[in-house]
Amino acid sequence: MLRLAYVGGLGLMAGPAGTHLKADGPAKVVRVHDRGTPGEQKETFRDGWRSHGAELVGTFDATVGDGQLDGVVVCCGKNGDDLDIIAELTQLLHERCSGQPFIVHMSTVSAGFTVSAETYCKQHNVGYVNYPLTGGPLGAQLGGGHPNGMLILASGDNDLYTQLEPTLLVLGRPKYYGESVSAGAETKLIGQHLVFNGCTGICTGAALYAECFADGAMGGPQQSEYFDFLNGGAGGTRQWDVALSKGVKDADWNSGFMVHHAVVDAIYAAKLAQEKGLPRLSVQPMINIALAFSFLLQKFPDGPVATHAIAREMIANASQELDGFMTANGAYAPDIDTCLSSAIASLPPSVQETVLLDVSVSNFAA
Repeated sequence: MLRLAYVGGLGLMAGPAGTHLKADGPAKVVRVHDRGTPGEQKETFRDGWRSHGAELVGTFDATVGDGQLDGVVVCCGKNGDDLDIIAELTQLLHERCSGQPFIVHMSTVSAGFTVSAETYCKQHNVGYVNYPLTGGPLGAQLGGGHPNGMLILASGDNDLYTQLEPTLLVLGRPKYYGESVSAGAETKLIGQHLVFNGCTGICTGAALYAECFADGAMGGPQQSEYFDFLNGGAGGTRQWDVALSKGVKDADWNSGFMVHHAVVDAIYAAKLAQEKGLPRLSVQPMINIALAFSFLLQKFPDGPVATHAIAREMIANASQELDGFMTANGAYAPDIDTCLSSAIASLPPSVQETVLLDVSVSNFAA
């Protein structure tokens, strides 16, 4: 049985693991890092981890403890959030653990981050893999025994994947994409191209419906029935089912894929397409939606706001403000590098710090 610790174990994607992992299961979580953040959902996850038998601790030092661990699962934030976490855990595992401990990094980060993280960890005799998750909080709650459980996009060291697979099958639906450490991250970002292009498409459709059939009004049962039917055609997207339908049917624009996370993923997706030599046709839509999300963050600074809320900004009486923001922040610059830099610069400072687009091994050692 694996002995693990969790960092980020009170979040929406990792928290349900405390319920899914059983006493006789393939892994025992001995400690969970807990920053003490209040909240009803976090208390539910705390109860789940306590029932599992895990100790809740307040520091990374205490999370690694005496080093009697096989590895640490990290499911936290983006490049800028997780770099210092990975660096500190690597040092602690190197100093305290026998054999070769590992870090299973389940956050969505850039492909380049994973390459530098693996190199840094190897220098300290610590294994590193990045297994990003997709399927949202509901998928995490459903777990590996359900056909709609979250997907776990695994890659990297094959022996480590084999060791972890029984645990992954309890948590979700894993698929292994080969020995390249960045393949899981690349697969997640390919998926984000599908998500964000679908989001733009369905939100454009909703804005057009509002102008063509509803005097510019967004929402209501007629619009809902319209897209329930039309989305069954060739242009259908899950972004209607999992996102925009909440706004149209229930006037819920604040739950789902949160914009402050989505905007960073869109930037990483744009960067991946640019690095792989794809045309501007492929890169520009990710920059455009990143700027649209940045606009939402500026307009609703107290949040929360979800990705499908861009639909409200696309109807005719609101669209000029969005257009003005995008123009002022470099959406139509002559080259992609300028567009990408301008999109990042448009973000609120707290979000901008999480992006950290270019990561090298030296960043971990700083």
